[in-house]
Amino acid sequence: MDHRIDRRSLLRLAGVGTLGLTFPSLLTACGAGPSGGGVSNAGKDLAPWPTHVPLPGPSPDAPGDDSGVQPLFLHYPDQVVQSVHDPVGDGSDVTVMVVSYGAPPKPVEDNRYWQAINAALGVNLKVTVVPDPEYGQKMATLMASTGDLPDMIMFTNLAMPHAAEFVQARCADLSEFVGGDAVKAFPNLANLPTYAWKGMGRIGGKLHGIPLERPMPANSLFVNRTAMDTAGIPKDWTTEQYLDAMKELTADRRWGVGWFKTLFGGLGGITYHAGSLGAPNTWSVDGDEFTSTLTSPRFEQALEVMRTLVEAGTHYPDSLTVSSTDMQSHFHNGTVASMNDGFGSVSPATLNKINGRFALDLGRPYGSQATPWQGPGVFGYVTFKKAESARIKLLLRIVDYFSAPFGTEEYELANYGVEGEHFTKDADGIKTTGLYGQENNSLLPTKYIGTAPAVLYLPGYPDVAKSVHEWQKASLPRSVRNPATGLRSATEASKGAQLNQIVGDGIAAITFGRKPPSVWKDVVAQWRQAGGDRVAEELAAEHAANR
Repeated sequence: MDHRIDRRSLLRLAGVGTLGLTFPSLLTACGAGPSGGGVSNAGKDLAPWPTHVPLPGPSPDAPGDDSGVQPLFLHYPDQVVQSVHDPVGDGSDVTVMVVSYGAPPKPVEDNRYWQAINAALGVNLKVTVVPDPEYGQKMATLMASTGDLPDMIMFTNLAMPHAAEFVQARCADLSEFVGGDAVKAFPNLANLPTYAWKGMGRIGGKLHGIPLERPMPANSLFVNRTAMDTAGIPKDWTTEQYLDAMKELTADRRWGVGWFKTLFGGLGGITYHAGSLGAPNTWSVDGDEFTSTLTSPRFEQALEVMRTLVEAGTHYPDSLTVSSTDMQSHFHNGTVASMNDGFGSVSPATLNKINGRFALDLGRPYGSQATPWQGPGVFGYVTFKKAESARIKLLLRIVDYFSAPFGTEEYELANYGVEGEHFTKDADGIKTTGLYGQENNSLLPTKYIGTAPAVLYLPGYPDVAKSVHEWQKASLPRSVRNPATGLRSATEASKGAQLNQIVGDGIAAITFGRKPPSVWKDVVAQWRQAGGDRVAEELAAEHAANR
């Protein structure tokens, strides 16, 4: 069967951009259709992408490349350099609203990290920290309000109806400040890679935000390499070897596969398998014709692999009800030998929780024609309240400061705090103190105001860093980007949750044997009728406009 959509019906295909839990098109929240009005980019004069001017930095132990392999640092630089030479602030208050995934920060009068940041910036940051469970409602309330806005508002990749309209109407157009060569006035922003700007996308042809860059890998398979080595399981495996490995690792109340309930709200749980077997990353595009990965035979093969894992009893028994947090604990303590997680969990925090029980590694794709899926390259973006030019430039200098790259004084302060209080250095690199656990850029999420291009540095865990770098070199050159990244679809935003539910429920029903694989065609038909056959036209129009 030919599942391509012709130019006319393309105007009706929908929402897979938000099917993936980790791959939503960030600025898809709301927009006009293919007519090109409102926030659509179709038919608009497009602001140029900011010119990319890489900054020189410390020499890595192994280089990165254009496929997304990160520069590897096994040691912290002997000396850090200054990247911001002129004063940033003017002594004024700067109000900020950001999401948080941790406990509330200590108040500024008791928070040495917050005080040091204010002193370095020359402003008084007044930060409203919104816990993640409350973020969606808080943002909806803010967007509905006619009152004054914070100076800076951080948008996550959560698709929210009318977000793009809100940004266009009430947030500053930054095109004249960062479009093209203008960004060179802010060297750390010019250092941000072009894929991050494209991942954020335009609204009505304009640049309305600063992206928060993230590495290219999407959801990844975290594995207990010690258990796999003991069982004689190689790093490079075929589909059959992968299935046999999961069986081998399942015994005595331990399981090979650790899934959790939120993986089955869209494409999140199938990402690794679909990429391993060569399915397109959410969409494929031919010219301006978009085709859903849901219609790919290789996507159906990935469903068969997941169903086989269940039939063999290799999955954690409560996969449909256990939380991601609990599953992470099961992985850290060795109860499950593998789990899907965001690449950002390759971190000292995760390794500290594993606490030496086993060697952490990432699972390589198992198919002979693998197309590992890339993420969007951004976690979110930062917008500014409309203001006079001088005020916008001040806010840009603040974001520029927080975007300073690895190996700079600014990066060190933003990420580790004050030397001698929050961290120390020795021959092995950064050593955080007890105070860092109480005061850091997660509790006071300055990392969601601006962030540097990520490097691969895991202080105290050089062997894991080397292993992850080898995984990147083996996987990323074959990886593929979602062609809808950075494009917007009104239908995707308004019906994304419903479309996700249809797909997630279908994947779960087939995976866990409640329905036969033959019903997948009915799931796809339901998805298309519910809105699936609308977004592709919107994506096609956006794609044509952005070429």
